[in-house]
Amino acid sequence: MNKKLGLLILILALSMALAACGRDETAEPPASTVTTEQAGTSSPSDIAPTTAQSWIDDVTIGSELAPDGSMVAGKTGDDFAPGQTVYLTMEVGDAPPNSQVKVVWYGPNETKIGEENKPVVSGQKYLSFSSPSTASWAKGDYRAEVWIGDEKVNQQQFNITDASKAAA
Repeated sequence: MNKKLGLLILILALSMALAACGRDETAEPPASTVTTEQAGTSSPSDIAPTTAQSWIDDVTIGSELAPDGSMVAGKTGDDFAPGQTVYLTMEVGDAPPNSQVKVVWYGPNETKIGEENKPVVSGQKYLSFSSPSTASWAKGDYRAEVWIGDEKVNQQQFNITDASKAAA
């Protein structure tokens, strides 16, 4: 019985010690972006997942952007014709200025077809990205991943399809 009590005390002590070593949730904006998560590193791009999620909202994919960078009402959708630009926009009003947001575009068979990084500007509400030229893209399933720091915060699935089935 004494050994069990000792083991229990040791486990509790280790649990409390690990909890005390948590990351600072008030992180500075990341200096760079990466494509794989780096949990628990002390890198400037390391952001707590909950913090990263709170900085990026309402990720939307569609075919036309408004002047403020939001998606035009009625222009959302996930079917695009070859040659049609795919737009991805998100609200970034809660992200610290100079935070780097990255979008990585993937095609069929998980083929990486492009990526772009943009900083969040002070006072900016929306941040938008557009696909690389889709003129030569084959019909099929595609996706765009949204990253801030070392955290993937969203991904949007879309299709390249016949023009008759594409978003207007």
